[in-house]
Amino acid sequence: FFFERCSIMADNETPSNAPEHCPGTASEAAGKAAACAGCPNQATCASAPKGPDPDIPLIQERMTSVKHKVMVLSGKGGVGKSTLTKELGLALGNKDFQVGLIDADICGPSLPRLVGVRQEEVHMSNDGWEPVAVDETVSVVSVGFMLQQLDQAVIFQGAQKNGLIKDFIKNVSWGDLDILLIDTPPGTSD
Repeated sequence: FFFERCSIMADNETPSNAPEHCPGTASEAAGKAAACAGCPNQATCASAPKGPDPDIPLIQERMTSVKHKVMVLSGKGGVGKSTLTKELGLALGNKDFQVGLIDADICGPSLPRLVGVRQEEVHMSNDGWEPVAVDETVSVVSVGFMLQQLDQAVIFQGAQKNGLIKDFIKNVSWGDLDILLIDTPPGTSD
């Protein structure tokens, strides 16, 4: 869905909830034109880089080896998104599906602890970041593997979080996966 939406946005360059005379996200007037007043996208459009994201082709190429992408999300925290992601991933792995897990909850990474690989680290290879193997069928990537101390707080703002999540999609060498499960932060996060 994320990748389909990116390509739709790149094609028509107008958010679906934009006002009638929206100048488009790639326009120099994006977020600044009179038509932008009161639009829920105004601040984002004004500060966003113009034009299509140059990484989209690379991301699309990287994701061609992933058959299914599933985001686990909710508008509220504490409802079990991470637990569901872990349980679904391990259950599918037990059925011999190749499963990747992305812990996109940057400020509250819990998947490394939940799957029992908290002490591991992400390593670099010639093909990108190597996800941490949980077993022969399930692998995971999380900011939790990149912290110097296991209980270290992660204080990232929107652009930093988005950049790291993009890195998890663009730079991780997942190999051939049947399914990629993405554990998202609560809907109240920026």
